[in-house]
Amino acid sequence: MRWTEWNGKYRDSVRKFWRGEPGQVSEMASRLAGSSDIFSGSDRGVYASINFATARRLYLRDLVSYEQKHNEANGENNQDGHNDNISRNWASRANTDDPAVVAMRYRLMRTFLATLAFSQACR
Repeated sequence: MRWTEWNGKYRDSVRKFWRGEPGQVSEMASRLAGSSDIFSGSDRGVYASINFATARRLYLRDLVSYEQKHNEANGENNQDGHNDNISRNWASRANTDDPAVVAMRYRLMRTFLATLAFSQACR
């Protein structure tokens, strides 16, 4: 295997599943098992998949804290990147001191990391 690639289907499936969207179980199972539907036909196998939940400008904390992108401070008037981050703020504004919301967000961040750790991934 010489080439690997970022698996955007993995990213989107994991986000949709943990956001609670219906009908995601079979898609999530395929992504956790290495996305063979994408990579097996290329003779690279599942080890060609680079699994990830966040990248570049969207941090894990942002993923569980905002419903929409919030790149106002970068000088591009929030026009950069796509508008559907498949994120959720968990029933509160982004910056909150509510202990229940903060605990939920930290639990979800750990859940995303555990999902990534237990997924079939690139060597």
